[in-house]
Parts: sequence; structure tokens; C-alpha cells
Amino acid sequence: MRIQEAVYTRLEATAPWGFRYSGDTVPRIRFGLMVRGSGLLKFKNQRQAISLSAGDVFIFILSDEALTLVDHPRSPVADYRELRKLEVDCVIHHGGGGAPTTLVSGSFRMSAFEDPLISTILPRYLHLRLDQNRSHAFQSVLDLLAVETAQPGIASSSLISCLYESLFVYAIRAYANSSAAPPKGWLAAMSDKHLSKAIQAMHSGLDGSWSVASLAREARMSRSAFALKFRTVLGQTPLEYLTQWRMYRAGAMICSNNMSLSEVASAIGYGSESSFSRVFRREMGVAPREYRRKCALLQSSTGD
Repeated sequence: MRIQEAVYTRLEATAPWGFRYSGDTVPRIRFGLMVRGSGLLKFKNQRQAISLSAGDVFIFILSDEALTLVDHPRSPVADYRELRKLEVDCVIHHGGGGAPTTLVSGSFRMSAFEDPLISTILPRYLHLRLDQNRSHAFQSVLDLLAVETAQPGIASSSLISCLYESLFVYAIRAYANSSAAPPKGWLAAMSDKHLSKAIQAMHSGLDGSWSVASLAREARMSRSAFALKFRTVLGQTPLEYLTQWRMYRAGAMICSNNMSLSEVASAIGYGSESSFSRVFRREMGVAPREYRRKCALLQSSTGD
């Protein structure tokens, strides 16, 4: 992951309080950490509000959906854009002077080429409660984030960006190990002690001459059992997954550096540029050279 444009706000609210967030046009990963107090989170078209308590984390995965966050159903609701006008040194004070609540919220962008992958493996919304067997490492990141936003120091923005990245990874781990995670898909495969070994081998050796048999050995399974389980969990064969991942990595190489297409082909295990280009067009829907041109246009327009 390469996070970009990380921002944060610390809301120091006193009851009664509430705000409505209307969403943004640019997809971002957004999160909130309830440091103290409690709140009720509700999406625009959702009847039942989600109860948030101190220590809870919520994350929106590339969603621009409107939401409302209040301390009580009958509390007055302000427009978040108006609250932002009250922000001083990344802190907003808001409310009626009653019971206090502290919320650290933030967001960041990812590379335009990482967004589609994230969207396919994660739900649009994660709610991780404090009591969900949170690891000590995960809690330490949250504690550091709460402290750093309360008392910013030298290089706070850089440190907070690193904490965002760590928070996101730990949140994905927590979700993958929870009962809410689906039994199929990439996260399920990475949580499986056998399939994960084969996937990690493919990722770390893209230029390898992999076969179903050699991947089965990495997974410590028989060839037939491995092939069946891989397809059941991931919905594709091991070699289909390998080809898809190679083309994704090739796309990232094409966009992020000055490697020639023959060098990219060699890096992901193809002996000739022509064979690589043929597979790339089939998987990505466009020829490598055209993909590079589109990347340059996209990067110039977004500042990536």
C-alpha cells in the first residue's frame, strides 16, 4: 500500500452534539476512532443506527456514502462542512457543554491502481469493537494515534500517516479473523494455513515457473486437494490467479517506473514481450503501451 493525502481531525464534543457528513466525490478510505464517550452512527438509507463505544473503530472502504453521527437520536445535527470552519490545529470543539466525547477521524487516498483490489476483498464498512479480541499490537497503534492527535509534535503528519497504514492493516487482520469475514475470497485464502503459503510463494516469486504441482508442494497438500480447495475458496484456478496477479503487478511497474516492456515481462516470468503483451491485453483490456499512456494521464490529473 502507498497511502496519499492523509488528513485527520480530532473532534472534542460535548452533549448534545451531532453532525451530518455528505460524502466526497473522490473515493477515500475513511476511519474513526472513538477515544472516549459514545455515539450513534447511521447511514443515509439505513433504519437502525450503529452504536459506538469508547475504543471502537469504524472504517469506510472507498465509500462516499452520506452518514450521520450523534450522541443521542434527538440531538441537533450540524453540517460537517460548517464544523470544519471551526477547526483550529486539526481540532474541532462542538456541542452543548454536557458529557464529553472525543472522536479521532481521518482519511487517506491510495493509488488508483490499488483501489480496485481493496474494493474486491473488503466490505464497504468495518466496525471493530473494543471487545473483539483486539491484539496488543493493534491496540498500541490506536493508543499512539490518540496520543499523537492530542499532542502533536515534530513530524506529526508523517507519523500519523504511518499509524494510518498500520491501523488499516491491523483492521484487515482483525476482520479476516472475525466471524463476519466471508468463508470464500482472498481474505479467506490468506487466513488458511495451506493456501496462504502458496499465494505468498506466488507473490514473492512472480518470475518463477510455477505449476499446480509446485504450488501444492508449497501449500503442503496433494495436487488434487490443493487445486480443488483453491478453486472453491478463490473461485479460480491457481494458475488463473497467478496470471491475474502477474498482470496487476505488471500494470503497477508500467505506471510507477521507467522499465521497458521487455524488462517488465521478464520481471513477472515471461520470456518474450509479445507473449506478455498478448496476455496483458486479455487480462487488462488494453495493450501495455496504451496502459502506460493512460497511467500518465491519470497521474497528471490526480497528482499521484
